[in-house]
Amino acid sequence: MPKPTGRSYELISADSHVVETPDLWEKYLPKKFLDRAPKLVQDEEGGDAWQYDPDGPSAPLGLVSCVNLPKERMKWTGFRYGHEVHPSCYEGKARLEVLDNDGVDAEFLYPPQRAVNSFAKYGDKELIEAGIGAYNRWLSEGFCAADPQRLFGIYQIPNLGLDAAIAHLRQAESSGFRGAVLSAWPTGNEQLTREDDPFWAAAEELQIPISMHFGLASQRQSHTPAKEAAGAIGAVNGMVQMSVLLVDLIFTGIFDRYPGLQIVGVEVGVGWIPHAAEMMDDRYWRNRTHAGLTLKKTPSQYLKDNWTATFIIDRIGIEIRHAVGIRNMAWSTDFPHHGNDYPYSRHTIEQHFVNVPLDERRRILADNAAELYSLV
Repeated sequence: MPKPTGRSYELISADSHVVETPDLWEKYLPKKFLDRAPKLVQDEEGGDAWQYDPDGPSAPLGLVSCVNLPKERMKWTGFRYGHEVHPSCYEGKARLEVLDNDGVDAEFLYPPQRAVNSFAKYGDKELIEAGIGAYNRWLSEGFCAADPQRLFGIYQIPNLGLDAAIAHLRQAESSGFRGAVLSAWPTGNEQLTREDDPFWAAAEELQIPISMHFGLASQRQSHTPAKEAAGAIGAVNGMVQMSVLLVDLIFTGIFDRYPGLQIVGVEVGVGWIPHAAEMMDDRYWRNRTHAGLTLKKTPSQYLKDNWTATFIIDRIGIEIRHAVGIRNMAWSTDFPHHGNDYPYSRHTIEQHFVNVPLDERRRILADNAAELYSLV
């Protein structure tokens, strides 16, 4: 179990991000894999982009590196490292300056999913291991080391099967990480089964919360939105995909077998949760006999006991916070992705938390994340 930091926190972003530094792969990936490492190229507007797939389109950086930009200037292409891509996206020291400017005490940092998932296309387990390992080492040694009491990396678990997932979870704990994120079920199977149980047992033992960011990668790949909807699909995808995963997690009895397990739904919002809880309770009571369901609690109670959701903008969720669960919601900035409000995060908070008592405000803005990740 990670040790408390010994400091107090008033504002914590439970979901922020990093952009890989331009020399990440050269510095951290073993040389024998460099020919298959992501390559930095130019996009059609002369901006920087990552070529993750030699046979596919490049991945520009604009919408994942929006620092203090008006909405009218946000776009994918034409962003360059050190210019439009602000150093705070990929350098820990610069990130601390941004946090100070925004009045944020600490943040939990999630990986660039395009990068960490890119190695899987080669089907080479050794390469996947090396690529994910390079990212995790850079996050710890090259970014969060700027202030380990304010910058908290979330460890990326590679999709290499159950034994590797457990080994990496233990590596995360021994390396000082306070949380880990899955992109697939621990076994790598398409469905959650009891074969995954040893991973949940290890997470409970180590007291490491397990995150799922926007669901799992296999879910995201199964749906291609209409071109016109592509820019907005993320606003609803997270809640839809996470609700499906919650049904799997709850109704398979995982939280009965591992009652100390904590799951984090990242960037999924909170306003939808009371309705989902009501529907799960209703279906449980209606179907428990003929379906052979023998849960020890109602589904809604597992949401109270084993689940935290992060949100960025969620006026409805804040209004119905008692139905959501005061202890089950954690504020975030999503910085430097284009959902962030830097440097006006505190202004946005004041707008959205009108009439919220100070004790409840503090719990949602800092205490829940601090307690979940054992900062205090």
